[in-house]
Amino acid sequence: MKKYIFIASIAFASVSCNGILDTVPQTTISDASVIIDEKSSLAALIGVYDGVQGYFGVDQLAHNVIADNVVSSTAPGNIIPTLTASGSGAFDPTSGAGYSSAFSAINRANFVISKTAALNSIVIKPASKKQYLGEAYFLRALTYFDLGRTYGGVPLITNPTLSPTQDNGIKRATLADTYIQVLADLNAADTLLSETIVRNRANRFSVYALKARLYLYTGNWDKAEEYATKVIANSTGFKLVKPYSTFYTTLKSTESIFELSFSTSDKNPIYTYLLSASEGGRLDYIVEPGFAAQLLDPTKGGARKSLIKLLSTGAYEPTEYANQDGSSSLYVLRLSEQYLIRAEARVKKATPDLTNAIIDLNTIRTRSDVASFVASGTTTANDVLLAIENERRYELAFEGHRFSDIVRTGRAATVFGALNTLFADPGRWVFPIPYSAIVADPDLEQNVAYK
Repeated sequence: MKKYIFIASIAFASVSCNGILDTVPQTTISDASVIIDEKSSLAALIGVYDGVQGYFGVDQLAHNVIADNVVSSTAPGNIIPTLTASGSGAFDPTSGAGYSSAFSAINRANFVISKTAALNSIVIKPASKKQYLGEAYFLRALTYFDLGRTYGGVPLITNPTLSPTQDNGIKRATLADTYIQVLADLNAADTLLSETIVRNRANRFSVYALKARLYLYTGNWDKAEEYATKVIANSTGFKLVKPYSTFYTTLKSTESIFELSFSTSDKNPIYTYLLSASEGGRLDYIVEPGFAAQLLDPTKGGARKSLIKLLSTGAYEPTEYANQDGSSSLYVLRLSEQYLIRAEARVKKATPDLTNAIIDLNTIRTRSDVASFVASGTTTANDVLLAIENERRYELAFEGHRFSDIVRTGRAATVFGALNTLFADPGRWVFPIPYSAIVADPDLEQNVAYK
């Protein structure tokens, strides 16, 4: 299946994950058998983080562009662009969303899991072994989760790819089975990781937060509430920051559960697409004007108006990744999302709890200086759900959630279909498998709307 993974030379560039771990730089590990002790296992783990950095930013940007928060700076009226399985080698977020990069990260995780598990206590401390394995399982879970929400079910490869033909004939799993694999990896990570919080490395709270998101996507409302609460209840480890902008102007703030951190030598992969030329960027994408107006509305965006900046052209650019040296983090899991996950789960569970759902919703609104949502005698569960949906749009504006939120709640035909009639077709609610991947792997089946 993955014939386009580089097998013989697996890059584990520790220097490109500057700030994640401190280790002696090692540019490549040319053979999986080199993972023979604690030092080499750690270097390989850093390579997994590097792989996740490689796909996550592209995936996030693609999700931003295909939704209604961000538009092309040259065609701002084309709010929901048409997805294509383009043959272009250039980055096109309406086509590829980090597909092959994600599988590269998975293959790196597979090597760490396979080789580190076989190491004995003479060459690696048991605590280190557990930690490295747990992190690799978490990172593989995250990657498969993102692949699933982006493309639907994907081939499930959980052993290292050693030859170009090894995975021939492996077909795409269903989305349900892909999410089952995600949960299995999270369960494994849960047993291995500690609760020690290092915000740019996986720990047990990262697992809890991703489980809460997974259960939200799969409709297990009780579990979504349970795992979001596990994170929220740790008030010493995680706190909402104020003002709102603090979470993205402060490295590893108390609101961050898991972030991918960058530096001047290991730069954020998407910042140049979102910054103006005067700031060292290309400004390929700007904030959709109607959404910018909502963020500037004190009754909606409130303090989240800080997320956008007015340019001399009259357009707005996002500021979340505004560090001109490329050192802005990518936020994978934040505490505010956990409140909104719990709020939604409380409304949707078998015995709805609107009162506490509204408390969670208002926790987020209050932090952003927006007036509280006040229920009346005619307020329905759908009213509360719509308020949560809107709050997710403002709160998580440029973190790649909007498209998936509208798809998973069954509202894509209404919301996106009104802006691009093609999106009335459920087949369009996933990305196409990139053309390059289809050419490289004849066993890989394209999503039906793009055949």
